[in-house]
Amino acid sequence: MNILKYNLRFLLFVAVITLLYGVLFVFSDFYGTPYGNGKDLLILTSHWLIIEIAVFGLLWLLAVNKYVFAIFFPVLTVLCTVYAYFRYTANVVFTAMTIELALVNDLRTDMDVITWQLVLLMLLALVASVFIVCYRWKKIRISHSWLHMLLSVVLFYVPSHVYPLARPVVNRVPFCLYEAVKSYVDNKNEIKSERPDFKGTSVCHSDSLTVVFVLGESLRSKNLQINGYKRETTPLLCSEKNVVSYPNIYTEYAFTHNSVPHIMTRSDRKDPDKAYRERSFISLMRKTGYHTAWIANQEPANTFTYFLGECDTLIYANSGKSMYVFDEWLDGDLLPHFDSILKRQESRQFILLHTIGSHWYYNSHFTPEYTRYKPLIRSRVIGSNTEEEMRNSYDNTILYSDYFWHELIRQLKNRCAILFYLSDHGECLGEDGFFTHGSDHPELHKPACFVWYSEQFAARYPEKVSHLKDNKDKKYDSTFMFHSILDAADISSPYIDPSSDILK
Repeated sequence: MNILKYNLRFLLFVAVITLLYGVLFVFSDFYGTPYGNGKDLLILTSHWLIIEIAVFGLLWLLAVNKYVFAIFFPVLTVLCTVYAYFRYTANVVFTAMTIELALVNDLRTDMDVITWQLVLLMLLALVASVFIVCYRWKKIRISHSWLHMLLSVVLFYVPSHVYPLARPVVNRVPFCLYEAVKSYVDNKNEIKSERPDFKGTSVCHSDSLTVVFVLGESLRSKNLQINGYKRETTPLLCSEKNVVSYPNIYTEYAFTHNSVPHIMTRSDRKDPDKAYRERSFISLMRKTGYHTAWIANQEPANTFTYFLGECDTLIYANSGKSMYVFDEWLDGDLLPHFDSILKRQESRQFILLHTIGSHWYYNSHFTPEYTRYKPLIRSRVIGSNTEEEMRNSYDNTILYSDYFWHELIRQLKNRCAILFYLSDHGECLGEDGFFTHGSDHPELHKPACFVWYSEQFAARYPEKVSHLKDNKDKKYDSTFMFHSILDAADISSPYIDPSSDILK
């Protein structure tokens, strides 16, 4: 009887601190999440409960041994307090990119975010957690600790490791604290990994040239006005005379983590694994005298983080945004960094801008002045929005992207410059009942693509421009980028395949 009493008291103790974690910390990841009705609220609540089950398993596991609990519980509580503070005050989440930003900032910048309110909350959290630890030491007794350990591991492991539960669990507090550090270390190790350098002679024949690659996100070809779409989604792009759109590009891969490595490398259908064995075109550009820069508005996946390490300059413009943040996340934030790179005294420049573009949640990726099409989506639960609302919000993201592209082009007009845009994949907007890019569908394989060139570029390379125009209606695989961007950069190399080069 005493054994049952002790074990029930122990489980009740774990349940109480789990509830405290759920209210004080886990809820911070749901605060501000848009929802449209009671059904949406029920779905969000179920997500919260799934995370709470995993939290219960974690705290149960820690509390089995009072010495382990005394060491790790206060540390975990203070870290969760810091996370919740920044989630509520700045809507910032803890990711590998957040760690990178904290480490590259100077000490003064980092100290600016440490306020007296944060320090006070950390002290309160430490005192409260020490009190809970003392209660565990003095009041809680358990038997059959091996059984508690076994059951807690199962309860913790299933929600945090088994698909489809794992992703929403590991990306939220407290599990994101570990996941972010793991991703950061994995990314650093991937960047440091060795891939064979390109052999042979590659030469750039230009003494001054600026090449820009805008790596887009979730933008499908058919919704661009410049491709005949009935809505005015690209009025500024349509006003540019030196734009050539490619409406018939095909991508084999419908997810960012798969498509980007194949865009950046010599990967093709015959040998797709080159995407994970070889270096990207950035390496060749750097070897031929280009200063190379990557400006990111997305956190890199480990499938393509290696290519970031090939660049001379790496800038993270995304300060703590993620797919679970629903306030403004705009590509316009890349523009000041783009301007600063252009002002460098470099004769040959390559700049890659990895944009957030038209990714779900659409309303986060355009400002009120670009809200032309209404009504908008109202809920993060896709099924609670109408097809019209989904299409309206999506088209508004393109209208904002049109402004973003226009600003890039404006800064390049007085240079010998060429700009490539290619989205990583397309998007579904209700076709056959499919939305976004959660499942495979033909619409996902039709990304938007266009090329802009300056007057100076046209004067210097009339033959390249002529071929660009001649090839605009041809069908290409998205792996054309490796070969075409090197040719556009006036590089001759044995690695360029003329059959995949849109400038040939």
